Amino acid sequence: MKLKYLYAMYDNGEIQGVHTSKKWAEMLHVSVHLVRDYAREGRAYKGRYTFKAIQEDDVGDKRQVNADITALDLAEFKRSLKVGTKFVYESFRKDFVRGTRIASEKVVVVRKFPYIVELVSLEDPKRSVTMTYIELLRQKKARAMKKASAAGR
Repeated sequence: MKLKYLYAMYDNGEIQGVHTSKKWAEMLHVSVHLVRDYAREGRAYKGRYTFKAIQEDDVGDKRQVNADITALDLAEFKRSLKVGTKFVYESFRKDFVRGTRIASEKVVVVRKFPYIVELVSLEDPKRSVTMTYIELLRQKKARAMKKASAAGR
């Protein structure tokens, strides 16, 4: 299945349309990278145009990609992440019998690097894995959403 990334453009909060980054770049007379960067960072171009990434597959199903995570959220999370914070690491591997097998294990943060975080398994301290900040932030947000929905019962 081929994925195609589209971008919705908003002019002061009012949607102007949905096109590819190349089409928006031609229409606004800017580079293609500018559209992608502004969509990823959640900033406003010229103080009024905002872009949001939308993913479309061949069937035509459209959904926003990382709409709830901005560059500011990621930077704040990087600063607030502490050594010793616990997360869950899921490893995917092909099984000989059929399909994929997912193994989940609890891990703890031991080192922070500019783009990745090193984590160590709680069951086997010799096993070390790495994850990106965006993966950890998604996991944290999913955990918060799950907690909020459970509290509303």
